[in-house]
Amino acid sequence: MHGLVRGDQMELGKDADTGGQVKYVVELAKALSRHPAVHRVDLLTRLIRDPSVDGSYGEAEELLAEGSGGGRLGGARIVRIAKEALWPYVREFADNALAHVTATMGRLAAAGEVCELYHIHGHYGDAGEAAALMSFTLGCDMVLTGHSLGRNKLEHLLKGRTMSRQEIESVYAISRRIEAEERSLDAALVVFTSTQQEVRDQWGLYDG
Repeated sequence: MHGLVRGDQMELGKDADTGGQVKYVVELAKALSRHPAVHRVDLLTRLIRDPSVDGSYGEAEELLAEGSGGGRLGGARIVRIAKEALWPYVREFADNALAHVTATMGRLAAAGEVCELYHIHGHYGDAGEAAALMSFTLGCDMVLTGHSLGRNKLEHLLKGRTMSRQEIESVYAISRRIEAEERSLDAALVVFTSTQQEVRDQWGLYDG
């Protein structure tokens, strides 16, 4: 949900939310679309119309790759869902994303490109929680990539002693983030990690 997401000329480092994870997610969507068993990949993110960022982030849809499965509705694309903030709007984002998925599946069926919704992949706590809400409603599996985790960040900040717990809460809404991560972890069929250290020292702090 967060960060500036587009397929080309990614502005990595433009703000604190637009880092290597954006490139990871975009490249994952492109790679999945090339798999012969995958007809379509939709990467859902926020629609941002703001003079401080490029107009491309305000386009409702962007084609990433044509895909290998053929069909005019196949391939990979970025679909931008309108929402201008994060935690208070996760449920609204999920509802709008559900409407997109339902409409897209209907268009695929009407075009004779009948597909099964295989899974929803949430990245970070915010989109992880949205993916969990969607998976409950749609009855499909949800998988999760955490990238960075709130409990680990909280532990690091407290050890640094540069901020009080109250200041951390005010700046990072850390309790809300951890709540979303726990909810995502409980819902996920699979959690993707890159190292055993991440499993032990980061996810090991969670209850799910």
